[in-house]
Amino acid sequence: MNFNAASQILSAIFEWTWRTSLHASVLIVLVVLIQIAGGKWLTARWRYVLGVLVLVRLLLPAVPPSAFSIFNLGKGVLPAAPPAGYGVALPSAMPTTPIPALSHGTVAPSSVVDGVERKTDWLKSVRVLWLLGLTASLMTVLRQHRKFACRIAAELPVSDERILSLLESCKSAMGVRRQIRVVIAPQLGTPALFGFFKPRLLLPENAVRKLDDRELRMIFLHELMHVKRGDILLNWVIIAVRSLHWFNPLVWLALRRLRADRELVCDAMVMSHLAADERRVYGNTLLKLLDDFSGAGFCPSLAPVINHKHEIKRRVIMIAQFKPAGRVALLLSSVMLVVLCCFTFTRAAESRGGKQSQEKTGRGKDAEPSTPAVIEMLNKELERTNEKVTSAQAQLDKLRGELRISDSVPEGANSGDLDPQTVRGLEVERIGAESEYRRIEALLAKLKAKNPNELQNIMNVAIPDELLTSLLKAKADCEQKLANLGSKFGQDHPEVKAVREEQAKINEQIAQRVQGV
Repeated sequence: MNFNAASQILSAIFEWTWRTSLHASVLIVLVVLIQIAGGKWLTARWRYVLGVLVLVRLLLPAVPPSAFSIFNLGKGVLPAAPPAGYGVALPSAMPTTPIPALSHGTVAPSSVVDGVERKTDWLKSVRVLWLLGLTASLMTVLRQHRKFACRIAAELPVSDERILSLLESCKSAMGVRRQIRVVIAPQLGTPALFGFFKPRLLLPENAVRKLDDRELRMIFLHELMHVKRGDILLNWVIIAVRSLHWFNPLVWLALRRLRADRELVCDAMVMSHLAADERRVYGNTLLKLLDDFSGAGFCPSLAPVINHKHEIKRRVIMIAQFKPAGRVALLLSSVMLVVLCCFTFTRAAESRGGKQSQEKTGRGKDAEPSTPAVIEMLNKELERTNEKVTSAQAQLDKLRGELRISDSVPEGANSGDLDPQTVRGLEVERIGAESEYRRIEALLAKLKAKNPNELQNIMNVAIPDELLTSLLKAKADCEQKLANLGSKFGQDHPEVKAVREEQAKINEQIAQRVQGV
C-alpha cells in the first residue's frame, strides 16, 4: 500500500468520524433530555438501552436517508452525507472549492491558488492532529492495562475453601459456567472483575476482613453478572469509540453515563435473583464498601463494584425502590426507542427539486463537482479536442493532395523560401507523375477499342486482378470438363447441361468483372 492510498483511507476514516460524531451529538442531547424528563418511570434497563443506542450510532458506518430524519431540520447547518449509496465516500485529495474558469493562455490568480493551498494544509493539519490524539489515547490505555495486568499476575490466587465454595454457589445461582479465579489485590480500593478471556475476581484485603459471607455473596453476584453480560468486552468497545471521538466532550459524557447506567442494570438484574430481605443486605454492602473506597480508575479490562462515589446515591435509591417494570412503561419505552431510532439513525432525505435546481444553476455548496466528475468532464473535453485535431489534419491532407504539395515541405514555410535543390526534386516528381498519367490514359484508350472477347484475354495482363484471374481459371476448367464429358455423353446428357450452365454463369461473371475494372 503506497502513501497516497494510506492517505485516502485516513481521510475517509476522519471524515466518517467527525460526521458521525456530529450526528451522534444530536442523539446524545435527545437521550439526556429523555432521561431527565423520564424521571422515575424510566427504568434502569431502559436508561442503559438509551446509552447503548448512542454507542451503536457512534459505530455505524452509514445510515439511510429518510423523510422522518431529524437532520432534515438542519440541512443548511449540518453537513450532507456522502451521495454515493450508503458507503463511506473517500474524500478527494483535490480541493473541493471550484476554481474560476480561465481563458486560454491566462494564469490562475495567485490569491485563488494560495487559498486552495491554505485550505488543503489546514485539513491535513486537522487530520494529523486527530490521528495523534487517537494514537495517544489508545497507547495510554494499553499501557495502563499492561501495567495493571502485570501487577495482578504477580498475586497468588485465593485458596480459602470458604470463599471458593461461596463463589461456586453464586455461579450456580447465576448460571455462569466459566472458570473464575479469586485474587487478593491489596492495591485495589473496591472489589472488581478483571479480564475477559480469563476472568479473575479481585478482592481487597479490607473487604475480605470486614465482609461476612452474606455480603461477600452480594459482591460475587454483582461481578458474576458482569461476566454473564460480557461487560469487559463492552469496556474495550467504549475505549475504542472514545479514542476515535476524543475531540467531542459530549461523547465522553455519554460514555461515562453509559458506564454508570450499566452498574444500575447489574444491580437491577441481581435484585431480580434476591429475596426482599436480601435486597437490604445488598444496599448495605455497597455503603460498607464506600468507607474504604479510594477510586478504581478506568482500566478497559476492569469492572469494579463502585466506579464513583457520587453514583452510590442513585444505586441505593434504585435498590430501595426496586420493582419490576409494568407493561405500560415497557410499551411506552419501546415506542420511544423506535421513534428515536427513526429520527436519529437516518440522515436527511435528498431533495429532488433542490438537486435539479442546483444542477441547472450550478450554485450552492452541494453543486460543487467532485473529483471523479471533474476528471470525467476533462476526459470528454480531451476527446472533443482530439476529434477537432483529427478533422483539421484530414482537411490539411486533402488540401495538400489538391495543391500537390509534398510532405517534405515544412509546415508554415513560405514557397518563396524554397532552396534550388527542393525545387528540382519537386520538378522531378511532377514530371514522373505526368508521364505515369499519360501512360495510363493511353492504355485506357486501347482497352476501350477492344471487343469483350479480346478484353477478357488481355485485361488480366494489362491490369492484374485476382478475382478476374480466378474466374478465367474456372472458365478453363469448365471448358476442359465439358470436352471430356462431350466425348463420353451426348449433348442432352444432364451432366453436360449442368456444365454448360456453369460455363454460362462464369462467362457472365467475367463480363461483369471486365466492365467493373
